[in-house]
Amino acid sequence: ERKTDLTRLLFSISSLADLGQEVSSAKDVEEKMRSALYVVSGMFSVPRAALLAYTPRRRCMEVLAGKGVDAAPDIRLCVDAVHLKSFPMNELVACDDLAGSPLYERNREAFRRLGTKTFVPLFAKNECVGALSLGKRLSRNAYLRSEKDALKAAAHQLAITLQNARLFLKLSEKVAENKRLYENMRQIYLDTIQAFAAAIDFKDDYTKNHSLRVATYAAAVAGDLGWQEKDIEAIYIAGLLHDIGKIVIDSGIINKRDELTTRERDVIRTHPQVSYSILSKIRFPWKNVVQFIRHHHERIDGGGYPDSLSEGELSEGAKILNLADAFDAMVTDRPYRDRLTLEEAFREIRRCRGTQFDGRISDVFCDLLRKEMDGDVMQARILPQLRKIGALQLEPAGTLYEA
Repeated sequence: ERKTDLTRLLFSISSLADLGQEVSSAKDVEEKMRSALYVVSGMFSVPRAALLAYTPRRRCMEVLAGKGVDAAPDIRLCVDAVHLKSFPMNELVACDDLAGSPLYERNREAFRRLGTKTFVPLFAKNECVGALSLGKRLSRNAYLRSEKDALKAAAHQLAITLQNARLFLKLSEKVAENKRLYENMRQIYLDTIQAFAAAIDFKDDYTKNHSLRVATYAAAVAGDLGWQEKDIEAIYIAGLLHDIGKIVIDSGIINKRDELTTRERDVIRTHPQVSYSILSKIRFPWKNVVQFIRHHHERIDGGGYPDSLSEGELSEGAKILNLADAFDAMVTDRPYRDRLTLEEAFREIRRCRGTQFDGRISDVFCDLLRKEMDGDVMQARILPQLRKIGALQLEPAGTLYEA
């Protein structure tokens, strides 16, 4: 008999080790708890068992995992606070001892459906997290002292796992809520920024939706260069807001049909710095937006404004925005000149490659547009904007730009 008891003890120890592996595995919560339940029920030769999770808000325990229990998901135990205080922590309670208690009388049908012969309330840090229901044993009804100790150890592991699952669920819900709030805030940002962009373009009779097109061109190039999504969004926002400084400039200068005077050109050239002054006070959720905007009129050769930066001092975003802004100016009518054709715009980009425009970005932009015109991309981004302003020409795309 001692040999038999020793064998049972070794089996319990081995099963507890298996249980530890199951509850610490990378499986999802339901699969993890189902596996753990099968380990525990196997330890004590119990063909019918269920693991229940307690939900304080609903004041009930619901089946999280079942074995040999029909229609387990719809079985629940209604539990009041007074019931919780009467539970022994992580220790088995025979069904006969439960009989007559308020918990049993209120849930008599649920206990019958579960086939409960032994009930183990699960506690973690003095807080009830669930319960283990064990049915009739195949070998014997009574539990040995060593088996009770093993069951208590198993219950403790199950309780901690349930508590961790509950904390993880709360954390996941909090993360989901924060994500939802962030997305709402982000959408408010975008809506506000687009409204600003529309207000900026409204001041110039010739540049309706200019900011939207620049933003679209810049984001397309950044995407083709392999930028991350959040950085693509940053360059898009910079495109929408790059001309916000023009709000303080007299419309008469912006829409002047004649050649600008030196003073008027100097006024126009203040707009990147004014944009920076306005926007640098805003805490954007995107990095580098205001720097892209401040430098969108800088040139590779150092001849731009407002800071006369050269190639090595300019960010890739500023270089992209520079080209996108200049290209849109080329293919749209302005008060002082008619638009260029696409072929003429491509020639201008090629002529200014390495002086005004970054060579690599020029190549990427022109190659991307050429592929869009040839239908070699999944989704065209630049082409639809050009179509809206009537800038598309009939010449084959391959003739537009030779790198």
